[in-house]
Amino acid sequence: MIRRRPLLAIDFGATKVACVVAERRGPLHGGEVLGAGTAAYPLGTAAWPGEPARIGPVLERALQDTRVTLLPARATVTLSHPEIGHQETAAYIDLADEPVMVKQRDVERLQAQAVSQVLSLDREVLWLQPLGYAGNGFDAVLDPRGLAATRLQGRFHVVTIPVALRQAVVQGCELVGLEVERFVYSLQAAANACLDGGSRSSGARLVMDLGGRSSELGLFDGGRLTAALTVPWGLHALVQDVAATCRLTSEQALAICVEGLSSLKPEVRELAERHLQHLREGLSRLLSGRPLPEAAIVTGRGALVDGVVEWVEAATQVHATLGRSPRASRWGDLSRQVALTPALGVIELLWAAQAGADFSVASQDLSLLGRAKSLLTEYF
Repeated sequence: MIRRRPLLAIDFGATKVACVVAERRGPLHGGEVLGAGTAAYPLGTAAWPGEPARIGPVLERALQDTRVTLLPARATVTLSHPEIGHQETAAYIDLADEPVMVKQRDVERLQAQAVSQVLSLDREVLWLQPLGYAGNGFDAVLDPRGLAATRLQGRFHVVTIPVALRQAVVQGCELVGLEVERFVYSLQAAANACLDGGSRSSGARLVMDLGGRSSELGLFDGGRLTAALTVPWGLHALVQDVAATCRLTSEQALAICVEGLSSLKPEVRELAERHLQHLREGLSRLLSGRPLPEAAIVTGRGALVDGVVEWVEAATQVHATLGRSPRASRWGDLSRQVALTPALGVIELLWAAQAGADFSVASQDLSLLGRAKSLLTEYF
């Protein structure tokens, strides 16, 4: 029996690094998580990500925390950052004078056309989500392959990251001997871990990943991203404000911030309410002109602040719950489970891809220069 190489997923956040090591079992059987680990940056350190030399040691501690001795040499990476960009765009390509069958290469050419319209030289594509394709006799379909048309049109949600951020993460991984095989959008990973089978097949869900320095807000329908934005606010900003106002150390301020809207200190409650206005503004932009989702799922470090999930429920008028991967229950307390959730979501995406599911149409490096290397490669 040939033993397939393990999978390694790494989630780079502004305040911590989380790793999950897993193995495959077969095309229809997913796999098994072998180990999971986390490591935190020192509180009060410089803005994320900083120099690659800062990333390497924290990543190494997280890998050691997995207690897996034989690690793979390649990793799939997800990350969060305040400068993640979002843009919706539409594009079209001509196929022929007479209707012809739409092929995979036509879809890829259309995607490249859409990316060329929005991508600047200092950014790279992190995720490309089709919102719908149209052609002769069909409209708003999610997969146009096999349909006949003379012209193919498409609408896309494009998620981008700064080139410098990608390079810093790649170099940080190289310092510990790892090669970055692909990048995954953190909100897609978190949603994949938190949305169970019932949520995937039912109505729209609002997913919020409240991180240390930024928050990702997105709408999902049937497990597919339909709209998203990045709010450049995270729990670290509240910690700094509380530390300055109450004259506390960062560690003391963090402990008090967890009390959040239930804190006995009125100044802490007031600061928490003030900071949550950033999320209120982001929610207003995201939900404006769209039907309310059926439920909200709140995950990330900021979701552990007492009263935040209830605040989201009041702000959106939809039922909200704390989100974490069911697979994380064996890996420690609630804080650790939430920290590991995006990396576990990446692992499940890889297992689904192995079984033939749609990992993402951003399965190519759709750069401005049209590089054609594959984002998703076969593992067996």
